[in-house]
Amino acid sequence: MEDMTELVLTRQFSAPRTAVWAAFSEPEIIAQWWGPAGWGIQESSVVLEPRVGGRHELVMFQHKDPAQQVPLKAVVTEFDEYKCFASADGPHEMTLDLVIQTRIDFNEFAGRTIVTLTQGPLPFEVLPTSQRAWNSALDKLEALLGEFFS
Repeated sequence: MEDMTELVLTRQFSAPRTAVWAAFSEPEIIAQWWGPAGWGIQESSVVLEPRVGGRHELVMFQHKDPAQQVPLKAVVTEFDEYKCFASADGPHEMTLDLVIQTRIDFNEFAGRTIVTLTQGPLPFEVLPTSQRAWNSALDKLEALLGEFFS
């Protein structure tokens, strides 16, 4: 088995935790930022059932070639409103036949929100690509939140 690792990213947003939480849990907001630059989400593809065992699904598409699509078909494994959201995706082709756990923790401090994203297991060689993709998506989220909070 190849070497496995875990991706951990922390990002601070100049927005209250309720707003950042909404960006991860409301389909119409998710559709505005999820996915790296050059990719979008069909709002109609977003399903989030806010409970353990619920579905967390969406379809990302590439702007320059909408036929290029990446589905997320995860199951919610933890849901603590405004604090933590976790899901498991796979095993299937897009997850390299692994079950990939994604956990997002939300902490508020002085009116700002610190988001910590943990994802794995990931094969070591996909870590740089995954890190770039998530950072790009979080940049989009930061810009979106910046329209409302500063």
